[in-house]
Amino acid sequence: MRVTIIGGGIIGLSSAWYLKSAGFEVEVIDQNDFSNNCSYGN
Repeated sequence: MRVTIIGGGIIGLSSAWYLKSAGFEVEVIDQNDFSNNCSYGN
């Protein structure tokens, strides 16, 4: 099954990781290139 997640913040990326681990095909769409999200500096 294919899942599209809109938003590459901490919740979107965590969801993508868990879904991918469960065998889903995951696509994350974000308006930026993931280099300036809320958790980038951590």
